[in-house]
Amino acid sequence: MNLKSILIKFKSAFVIFISITFLNPLFFGSSSTNLAFAISISQERELAVEFMEAIERQGKVIKDTMVRSLVTDIGEQILEAVPPQPLRYSFYVVDEEQFNAFAGPGANIFVHRGLITSLDTLDELAGIIGHEIAHSSCRHISDMVDRSKIMSIGTLAGILAGVLVGSSGGVRGGSDLGQALMVGSLAAGQTAMLAYSREHETEADQKGLVYLTQSGFDPKGLLTGLEKIRSRDWFGSETIPDYLKTHPGSTERIVNIQSWIESRKEQGKSKNGKDLQKNSIDLFRFEMVKYRLAGMYGDQDESEKMLLATLSKEPNSAPAHYGMALLMERKDRVDESIKHLQKALEINPFDPHTLVAMAKMKIVKGEHKQAIEIIEGLGTLEEKDVEVEALFYLSKAQLALGMGDVAEKGFEKVIDKYGDSFPKAYYHLAAIKGKSDKIGKDAGGLSHYYLGLYYYEMKNLKGAKFHLIKSLEMLSDDDKKQHAHLILMKSKIRESEDRRRGR
Repeated sequence: MNLKSILIKFKSAFVIFISITFLNPLFFGSSSTNLAFAISISQERELAVEFMEAIERQGKVIKDTMVRSLVTDIGEQILEAVPPQPLRYSFYVVDEEQFNAFAGPGANIFVHRGLITSLDTLDELAGIIGHEIAHSSCRHISDMVDRSKIMSIGTLAGILAGVLVGSSGGVRGGSDLGQALMVGSLAAGQTAMLAYSREHETEADQKGLVYLTQSGFDPKGLLTGLEKIRSRDWFGSETIPDYLKTHPGSTERIVNIQSWIESRKEQGKSKNGKDLQKNSIDLFRFEMVKYRLAGMYGDQDESEKMLLATLSKEPNSAPAHYGMALLMERKDRVDESIKHLQKALEINPFDPHTLVAMAKMKIVKGEHKQAIEIIEGLGTLEEKDVEVEALFYLSKAQLALGMGDVAEKGFEKVIDKYGDSFPKAYYHLAAIKGKSDKIGKDAGGLSHYYLGLYYYEMKNLKGAKFHLIKSLEMLSDDDKKQHAHLILMKSKIRESEDRRRGR
């Protein structure tokens, strides 16, 4: 590629990145007054597919059933107040420390882990999610994409994913381009574009506040959430939280939101005359997810400081003890983990997530019968996220006690529901199939198939390719063969992109 073509591509990508940074990425361009300039729904769906593939390649979405369930339930409750939409909404948590949240193409809403752990109430998280839903319902992304037709859908999707998730790895063309864009983008275009961006922030705030009010959340959550994010901006532009960079005009927005809340203290009835919905999600559940994220995914030392500070103020916080127990497990301090779980159960004896965590610790200590007793004592579980997690650890304990046939069925159910959240289920199934002498060649094919899926989820692409190719030589199940082909293709694409990025 000659220098001229490189410069042309760089200029095109630079223009898009300027737009993304200062026109509020994915949130600008087509308000309710200029939808005529938006890309079509089918075009946005096409971009969304490419965008989600780029996000998947980065491997930063947290596939935790408990975490997924909370953000999805919050989002779906808010959507009950939103007019019918042409795109189906999905909600995700990104494994990044930054204070950020964004709406991607195709109504895909993302919240960073660091933002959730910095918030104090369910209404604050709902406020942020409601704001992102409003951006998407206004189709603020569509005009930006329409203005960016000089780039291919794939290139644009990669740039969006790389910028928004916080990694240049998603940018097709390499990390050097992403880094160059980061440096150059701060130098141009701010004054002309900022007012336009604020216009759309205002629109998303106003609609989001209505959605929150009508869906049973306290709209003050958006206000206090923004104030908490803003309070982290102490030391100049280099340390401004990402959320403020991608959602500009925060001081003005806070004033406007305060005025909106004061002037619209809606009670009892919504504008369409229907009763306002009651919030069905409690604070305890939010805190359990918040401290789970800190304990299982955050920096260990920083999370320990945070949890110790919380427990010094709130020694009877069952969620904080739960989060500390998960952190102690990560640090191989099993006895301390159990002590914190016991404390959490003294405060809240029947919490199923804490009981499942205790069962897991029993498995770690080799006390498999006790683990089974704990899980079987839970009975029928209404929460699907904890039901699947309980089934996984029940099957693991059963396998350790030689109950392979029962464990096999359990692992298969786990995979059917949330396979990517429990990659070890693939591993255990591979081991079970590998020891089977009943099916012969097909059992070997299944063993390779499940190992291939396990290695793919663990980002061991070489291992995934090896076992998936082996499985295709032996499998007789057409559906599994088709799935193996699909994952094999994805593995090859990821491996090829990793080579281009020099990984």
